[in-house]
Amino acid sequence: MAIWWESLAFTLAVVAAVSVLVALLQRFAPPTRRERNNEIGTTLFELLTVLYAVVLAFVLITAWEARNEAGSVTYQEAGALVEVYWTAETLPDAERDETRQAVRDYTELVIGAEWESMREQHRVDSAGLLLIDRMRAPLSAVPEPDDVLQTRLDDAREQIRDLTDHRTERLLQAQRGLSGPMWTVLLAGALLVFGVSLTLGTPTRRFQFVLVGLISGMVALMLAATYQLEYPFSRGEAIEPDAYETALDRYDEIDAHYTDR
Repeated sequence: MAIWWESLAFTLAVVAAVSVLVALLQRFAPPTRRERNNEIGTTLFELLTVLYAVVLAFVLITAWEARNEAGSVTYQEAGALVEVYWTAETLPDAERDETRQAVRDYTELVIGAEWESMREQHRVDSAGLLLIDRMRAPLSAVPEPDDVLQTRLDDAREQIRDLTDHRTERLLQAQRGLSGPMWTVLLAGALLVFGVSLTLGTPTRRFQFVLVGLISGMVALMLAATYQLEYPFSRGEAIEPDAYETALDRYDEIDAHYTDR
């Protein structure tokens, strides 16, 4: 809910600032005297608004799709963890327990320290990779595996490779925001659209407040949404570690009902 209040507050602040500027402008150039500018101004305004709307909509949709993709990656990574935990059942007791403990430690690390780093947009350290190495090590320590066990070991190694790939993609998504030049384009375009709207003449002073207020409010609202969606693991619409918390619950279920101790 906080994201909606923040976006609304930002939009209202922009509209209020624009209204003050319009009021000051009207003291020197009433909009009823600027109707002669409308023939050229309207054409320019329509061109700018269409181009800006296309760019802004594209950026907003891209940010939303990137967030959805990042959420999907977390479930793929959590699924790979569960598969490694399952496969460890086929290992000798010592290797099984070592692998499963590494899986649990990794999952808790992701939920805790790594998620906090991603939320703050900080660099994630290599502790997770070291835990993945701890998952691999018992698979290589199994003495003289038969064909069936070798197949299962190969499956476990494949799942760990998938886990590493999903981890890499998650960390890349956490840092994949809009570039500085793109934000410059968005903000400069907003100012251009607003500036051209001020040059248009209107039948009444009140109508100019409505026109400019609606335009600035819509642009501000879309910019606020873009800002909130820019980084999928931080800000107002941040993805939560639900997939990994579900994985922890599944580990407990596997231990309770399917592990032969």
